[in-house]
Amino acid sequence: MIPRPSAKRVFVYALLVAGSLVFSLPFVWMATTSTKVDRELFGPGLNLFPDCPNPRLTSPYIDATRVLADAQQAAPEILVGLEEHVRQRLGNRVPKDVYDGAWAEDLAQAAGSKLLKALPSDVWGGGPDAVLAAAPNVLTDRVLEDLFERIHFRLCVGQIRVRSTHLQEDVLGQGSPLVDRLLNRTPESATLTEMADRGGKYVSVAYDFERASDIVLSNTFNPVFDPEDLQRLQLHIKPDDTWHELDIVLEVGGKRYVGERPFPLANDTWATVTWQKPGPDDHSTKIKTWVLLREDGEAVGAFDTPGQLRLTLRVTRSSFLGALGSKLAMNYIRVLDHIPFWRYVQVSLFLVIVNVVLTVFACSLVAYAFARLQWPGREFCFLLMLATLMIPSQVTMIPHFLIWRAFGMYNTLYPLWFGRLFGNAFFIFLLRQFLRGVPRDLEDAARIDGCGTFRIYWHLMLPLMKPSLAAIAIFTFMGTWNDFMGPLIYIADQRLYPLAFGLYAFAVQVGNNPALTMAGSLLMTVPVIVIFFFAQKYFIQGVTLTGMKG
Repeated sequence: MIPRPSAKRVFVYALLVAGSLVFSLPFVWMATTSTKVDRELFGPGLNLFPDCPNPRLTSPYIDATRVLADAQQAAPEILVGLEEHVRQRLGNRVPKDVYDGAWAEDLAQAAGSKLLKALPSDVWGGGPDAVLAAAPNVLTDRVLEDLFERIHFRLCVGQIRVRSTHLQEDVLGQGSPLVDRLLNRTPESATLTEMADRGGKYVSVAYDFERASDIVLSNTFNPVFDPEDLQRLQLHIKPDDTWHELDIVLEVGGKRYVGERPFPLANDTWATVTWQKPGPDDHSTKIKTWVLLREDGEAVGAFDTPGQLRLTLRVTRSSFLGALGSKLAMNYIRVLDHIPFWRYVQVSLFLVIVNVVLTVFACSLVAYAFARLQWPGREFCFLLMLATLMIPSQVTMIPHFLIWRAFGMYNTLYPLWFGRLFGNAFFIFLLRQFLRGVPRDLEDAARIDGCGTFRIYWHLMLPLMKPSLAAIAIFTFMGTWNDFMGPLIYIADQRLYPLAFGLYAFAVQVGNNPALTMAGSLLMTVPVIVIFFFAQKYFIQGVTLTGMKG
């Protein structure tokens, strides 16, 4: 018969599970925030989980759900009146690329959401007539146009700027109509319309992926400089938030260059996409906001007309799983691109390895001398060492800095690891207490077998200290991996930044963007979680200090 668990045990397990869930919330929040786009971060309301991407097959399209997410929908009678109101106010100014006659219904819902937040409660108490009478005071032409732009999603393409290796700049196709600068090679699935608004002129791309799987826009250009000297190409674009993928092909001088990876059509705000050939900037510490143009080694029949180049933009249909993968990976790719992440990792790994090895060796050796060897002044020296634990680190910060600078080690990694060679008072105390519990018989037997002092330490005491040394190694790893104050004081060269300080500098450079900051923080946190998961047995054994008993 299986015994039933007692109520006390069930309560304890339930409490542990509840505590685990509560303490995991910050990590879940960090992971979910790292996959959000800008509109989810700075939009209304507070959502823990990001929105799922919706790779629509047709564009432009109308979507009022994001405007209605933070407010209750107005009454049907009011929506009918608002629909008639917006048709009268904007009917003649609706962009030509809007073919869906339901735009007024969606805009009326967005206008109703706006009125719910703008009109006082006494107006709503007067019924639909009072609300519709007050609506024109709130829903001005400018407000309606802004609301329409918020629910109207379309793919827009602006100017294409190029720059040479000699810093000469040009706008491709300048002087010709914007709609003729990139020719539509897939007229069966896409149409181009030149439009203008308060921001200037642009080309609206309407497409239908139910007819084809991609859109191709291409043309040849004559830049003011030698096309073979082209170094950077920038496209002004407004994505339609469909998460389809934009690829680029550049052909010049018989060579074909392709983007290192596609650009996802995420968000719905104007942005500048930059592609750049490999160069010295790729190995610098500056923020990398460009996508590399790689030469296609298998290119056959590439465009090679002297003085000209051929540019091709291809929008490829993305599946739901492909769009979801792009969204999950986008911010992490931006982090890896914008900063020399792997260089920061290399510096951190070097510091971790050196600090762990030196700390374990120095602390265990000193603890062995305090615990097992007899020498004059041992107890006084031990008490003097313990007294250093009472000195706050802030008190010794400036003297340490002056000492390292006097040795010429400022702006080097030496101050971040060389001091570990002298041990750590707290770790020495832990190991000494452990070694005092080791029976003398083991040491006497080793001496009878001919072992000297150091050999006893190396072959007998070190193996016995493994659990404690593992705990010390974990503490040292976490302290070194997360160290921020040390690099802040001693390091000025960005090439020597460890990961913790490098991510801080990155957060400042990107304006403390929450999504990018959380993505970088998660990349930094995962190694700590993995190591603790695999080393938790040694960690617990070392903390409890369960030595041998005589």
